[in-house]
Amino acid sequence: MINTPNKQTTYFIVVTQAIMVLWSVASSLLHAGPLYAYIITVGSFVVYAIYAFLKKNDLIKKLLIFGFVAGVLELWADHYSVSVIKTLIYPAHEGIIVNSPYYMPFSWAIALAQLGYYALLLTDKKGVWVAAAVITISGGFYIPLYEHLAKDANWWYYKDCKMLFNAPYYIILCEALLSAALPFLTKWIAGKNMGYSLIAGIIQGVWIYLSAVIAYNIVA
Repeated sequence: MINTPNKQTTYFIVVTQAIMVLWSVASSLLHAGPLYAYIITVGSFVVYAIYAFLKKNDLIKKLLIFGFVAGVLELWADHYSVSVIKTLIYPAHEGIIVNSPYYMPFSWAIALAQLGYYALLLTDKKGVWVAAAVITISGGFYIPLYEHLAKDANWWYYKDCKMLFNAPYYIILCEALLSAALPFLTKWIAGKNMGYSLIAGIIQGVWIYLSAVIAYNIVA
């Protein structure tokens, strides 16, 4: 069973991440609509799950569990943006769970699995504090890229808040903050059994919500 980063898995993560970014860019240029968000997020989750089982890669399994649990709890961070501060808008005709499209936990599962893998890779090579600094900055750039592309793709958009292009300042800060926890949590679960991934996912999900509240109150 594989429980540590390796060259094959790193290549898999980089290639699938590039495909997701290119898909999002194309969706933005074509104003593709929510169906294309479902295809890339749920499809990517299935591909990652198949890879994890075929390659007997327990690390990817743990990261998917971690990311999906955090993604489910992230629905309440979305609720905060949609219904409390009223800055986030999803298409009215979409299927909704809490205040978010059904695909959202899958989207977060993949994003956190990717960043979590890089966090663990950096932790193993440079130590957890260097990894935390790099992943915090990376998360503040990488995840908001999807926020920017989502508006023209007709996936979601923001209003009534300060923004850089289509990404609110508070979301950029939020996603930097939530990424900061990844090196610590992924290092913790790497050598543990699957149950610890569930616990770490709950911690990450709560931290995502707190990051949204903290970030909004700092920069709004």
